[in-house]
Amino acid sequence: MKKRVFLGLVASTLLMAVPTFGATGGWKRDNNGWWYQFSDGSYVRSSWLSINNVWYYMNGSGYMQTGWLKEGRDWYYLDTNNGDMKVGWVNVNNTWYYMNPFNGGRMDVNTYTPDGYFVDASGAYQPEGRMTETNGRQNNSANTTSGSTSNQTSTAAFAQRVIELVNDERAQYGLSPLSADSALMNSAGIRAKELVTLFSHTRPDGSSYRTLMPSGLMTWGENVAMGQRSPESVMESWMNSQGHRENILSDDFSLIGVGCYSDGSTLYWVQNFGARR
Repeated sequence: MKKRVFLGLVASTLLMAVPTFGATGGWKRDNNGWWYQFSDGSYVRSSWLSINNVWYYMNGSGYMQTGWLKEGRDWYYLDTNNGDMKVGWVNVNNTWYYMNPFNGGRMDVNTYTPDGYFVDASGAYQPEGRMTETNGRQNNSANTTSGSTSNQTSTAAFAQRVIELVNDERAQYGLSPLSADSALMNSAGIRAKELVTLFSHTRPDGSSYRTLMPSGLMTWGENVAMGQRSPESVMESWMNSQGHRENILSDDFSLIGVGCYSDGSTLYWVQNFGARR
């Protein structure tokens, strides 16, 4: 089953925004499959149906769907025999996927599951991944491999490209661009090197990253990441993580500094944000 889409990380605990139909009727079957008919003879098409707190999806012809279901940008899995929406871990063709019960049964992607296992951008369980953090709160993102790096590639050019991409994202939401600040560029560069020793908002000497923030700031924030191979990759990870995205799109910030540091084949990334009084 091909279902390779990159979805945003979602923290919502809401179920699907679809109606719950009263279970006053019964299941019917013909050569084309099962459908649910209500007592007035009507039936559901192209919608979810909840019967005794079990969710089903009825296709455009009104028949119960099974297997993978894509709705918008989200993926669900419906039992191939009974049609009920599955939650928790599901094994499909010897690949494990996590259908998050805290997110309405949507497939987790590009994150760590509640029980601590990493799933990639396609939703498939992977034994290894890459972690990012934002403002001291851990958020997880894939070790994406789009783009490439080489000894000839300037990490300074990568940092400048990240700033361009940040302002591209802000422009889409009508937000003012962030200005590159030399002091924040310096702090972000130092922090990127420090991540090799300690991947955290705590510095290797035990102090907070805030000890590197230039004086005169009234607000500040930090995003960090490791393992992404290009500015596009790291921005994709950050924009698909709620905490990172909030920093990037915050109207509390007017300044930015970006650091990129290469340690062997691994790149370390930092965004430092601020606004002056």
